Amino acid sequence: MTSFTAMLRALCFALTTLSLSSFAVTFPDPLKLAGDHVYVHDPSLIQRQSDGKYFLFSSHSKAAIITADDLAGPWTQVGSILPNGSSIRDIPGWDDIWAPDVSFHGGQYYAYYAVSVSGSQNSSIGLATSSSMEPGTWTDHGQVFRTFTGDPYNAIDPTLTIDENGNPLLTWGSYWGDIYQYNLASNFQTITGSPVQVAHNSTPVPAPLPQASTEGSFVWKHGDFYYLFVSNGQCCSFDPNNLPPPGQEYKVFVGRSQSAHGPFVDKNGVNMVNNGGTLVIASHGDVFAPGGEGVFTDSKSGKDIFVYHYLHSQGAIAYKEANSSVGLNAIDWSSGWPVLTSI
Repeated sequence: MTSFTAMLRALCFALTTLSLSSFAVTFPDPLKLAGDHVYVHDPSLIQRQSDGKYFLFSSHSKAAIITADDLAGPWTQVGSILPNGSSIRDIPGWDDIWAPDVSFHGGQYYAYYAVSVSGSQNSSIGLATSSSMEPGTWTDHGQVFRTFTGDPYNAIDPTLTIDENGNPLLTWGSYWGDIYQYNLASNFQTITGSPVQVAHNSTPVPAPLPQASTEGSFVWKHGDFYYLFVSNGQCCSFDPNNLPPPGQEYKVFVGRSQSAHGPFVDKNGVNMVNNGGTLVIASHGDVFAPGGEGVFTDSKSGKDIFVYHYLHSQGAIAYKEANSSVGLNAIDWSSGWPVLTSI
């Protein structure tokens, strides 16, 4: 064994040990759901203003629409936001649709979505709107902006926030330079200014471990702070016989700022652009690789609900992408930071 190889193995072991010790935290199990399993990845959950009905949106199936009358289900897939695919036809993935982010503004529901394929920077973020969120009611407005191979960023995983001045702000990004923001004009579709980086993980990880990369951002206002949540690590395509070292799979971190534009810092005051982030949730029990997160306020309970997808780690469905599920936990904000609790 060469000294270099020995050092590399020692470093891998140290990183794995650090990951294990860093994530030795107790997390609550997600809410137990009634009914049959429904595939969910990159969830966005919102209640309809008129009747409180729950609408859950997911990557794939042309942006799946899943509904329930109760938070605990049963949940039923009822259609898609874009049943004919996106009007952004010049980018591969237009007939799949990733990471829809749905929010309500001025009497309309806005769904930002991504068009891309795995490993590509040839990506676009589009917009659709609806007055009810029901299948067949969505109008596709097409592309908001796109990125190209060689750009320092990647146009996927969009999320809309209204900043402290009442202006729309789009947060987005995956891998490459990680998380960026664009200001939007009052029409919610035209970008203004230049993209600004708000989170980046540059921690080097030796091969063959996956690079520590960040994606799936979400910004939520609570009290005096805006909280930037991000997913970090390997999200998908797990081989049950060759899993990554514990801690290298998806997990969620958070930072906060008094401005929706940042800078976002963690509990230790580390800027998220400089590898900062406070752990929110990681693998535990039957929950493996949780991420793709969001938050909404449940009008029925008054609680803020943390929403995420995860793979199962137990039984015949362990680590199978087809069995990706939605996870739901309440948030305790009493410390000034999001701490997950049971619902």
